[in-house]
Amino acid sequence: MGTPEERCAARAVIVADAGSLLLMQAQEPVSGRCVWFTPGGGMEVNEDANTCLQRELREETGLTQAEIGPLIWRRQHTFMWDGRLIVQQEFFYLVKTEPFEPAMIDNPSPGEAASFRGFRWWRPEEIIASDDHFAPRKLGVHLRELLENGPPREPVDVGV
Repeated sequence: MGTPEERCAARAVIVADAGSLLLMQAQEPVSGRCVWFTPGGGMEVNEDANTCLQRELREETGLTQAEIGPLIWRRQHTFMWDGRLIVQQEFFYLVKTEPFEPAMIDNPSPGEAASFRGFRWWRPEEIIASDDHFAPRKLGVHLRELLENGPPREPVDVGV
């Protein structure tokens, strides 16, 4: 398994006016397991969360000039990806937008592009009712709470 790779990631909870959430799906190369998750990724050296998210959103969804909102969720997650053990601190920021057609047009990572399976706008009840895998696992519950109550005063630990 090797030494765990530690990293911090910034993620965007992209919510359209109608209350749907943009997720992307990737397939883990070794296990073949597919997971839906929010756009975002690892912060580079000397990069803050806002800069990271602007870059990741452009690369992964084609969204430019996104207004990054408050930090709403956080979690620590340990997982295997392509034979590597990763310990990741994730920080989720609210991004409100008009609905748009996402497109991964500027992603420089061949590995990410190869594992990418698609985008979908999800409503909380669809996530809760789905048998698909989501990260975090209770994403539908947390999204429903966010839509009903607005952003929390302090970031919520959303678990694995």
